[in-house]
Amino acid sequence: MQIFDVYTRKVYEKEGEQKATSYKAGALKVTDRGTMYLRLFHIPDVDFYIKERAPFVPVVDIND
Repeated sequence: MQIFDVYTRKVYEKEGEQKATSYKAGALKVTDRGTMYLRLFHIPDVDFYIKERAPFVPVVDIND
């Protein structure tokens, strides 16, 4: 199993100056079979299943 950290960035203003900070928002787990799960720390004890998006296949009407 592989585990990847998921980070996000928060932009804020302090003393009139824009600043940014990043923090760990969750973890992505990839099993030995290739299944991926995402756990977000602000929603504890819930794993989200990750599935690769199917490529877009346009529908062509040959009558046009």
